[in-house]
Amino acid sequence: MRHVILIGFMGTGKTTVGEALARRLGCRQVDLDECVVEQAGRSIPDLFETEGEEGFRLRETQVLRELVQRVDGQVLTTGGGVVTQPRNIEIMQASGIVVALFARPETIVERVRGDANRPLLAGDVEERVRKLLQEREGLYDFAPIHIQTDGKTVQEVVEEIIAHPAFVATSV
Repeated sequence: MRHVILIGFMGTGKTTVGEALARRLGCRQVDLDECVVEQAGRSIPDLFETEGEEGFRLRETQVLRELVQRVDGQVLTTGGGVVTQPRNIEIMQASGIVVALFARPETIVERVRGDANRPLLAGDVEERVRKLLQEREGLYDFAPIHIQTDGKTVQEVVEEIIAHPAFVATSV
């Protein structure tokens, strides 16, 4: 089984869907951000504060490379900004089937409001979400599978992924 890699803006449901998808496929789910935090021994807000976004992104790429080489057949959930680095896109495309999750800005704001572990949302959450969505417009489009998560249960999203022709064709 190849890796299934979930990408998408923060709050689109990557972690929740990834856990359910891994259970459905009978494999493990690994969260890229959790692995970065574990390796660094520091929280994401702390890494952003001490190393800046650039330092965090370098760590993220290093851990992504390690994860896709370490084990085969896992569901890998990523942070929303993983696609801002072209090298990460290359790594993901070469390592498995990439699934992009999407949600409306209103849904994202509702899901992430009050989450202190999101340093890029400091300040006015709604304004920051809209600005980041605009900056990242088109960056998730390389994924062969696009799933809208608004108004769907986690199970509905999982079934939609598994039934997608691109997923079926990869023999995941």
